[in-house]
Amino acid sequence: INDFVDKIREIAAGLGYQEIMSAVLTNKSYLYKKMNIEDFGTIEIEDYMSETYSAVRSWIIPSLMEVFSKNKHVDFPQMIFEEGIVNVRKGEKIEEFERIGVAVSHEKANYTEVRQVLDCIMRLLGLHYDIEETEHNSFIEGRAGRAIVKGRKIAYLGEIHPQVLENWNLEMPVAALELNLTELFEIVENKK
Repeated sequence: INDFVDKIREIAAGLGYQEIMSAVLTNKSYLYKKMNIEDFGTIEIEDYMSETYSAVRSWIIPSLMEVFSKNKHVDFPQMIFEEGIVNVRKGEKIEEFERIGVAVSHEKANYTEVRQVLDCIMRLLGLHYDIEETEHNSFIEGRAGRAIVKGRKIAYLGEIHPQVLENWNLEMPVAALELNLTELFEIVENKK
């Protein structure tokens, strides 16, 4: 999977996105409250040293939003991505996934921009995908989708909701995509 992940990272960089690296530890406020969604399976640290790092990340887009919030003084457009591990609790089970989050921020950032990133990745992997409209409170209603490959839901993409932008003190629009590389890798391997 490491070679596969590196290939996807190279594609994102080749499209002009700058790679960032953030901590795997974060907090529930960043993961859910600021992103305008409910907790969907957090792994919390029992004896944390700082509330800022009191949970393991369950998705990557909040990390990208944090970077944008700390870089409002930098020129736009800002185009960033991060690849890394996320962990999600499902009942007593903990699932670990490799994911990539891609986000762009500028005056006219929109759904089409992140959809083009997904198009490029899928085309280079030789995969067909479909998009179904979805509801996700981090995204604007009607401007969010779920990518499906061979019946498996592998990505969320869309325009970040104005309330989420406000929660992060952002003035510029943001469009983002989060792709499950673990599942995508399994699909590619089964295709061989």
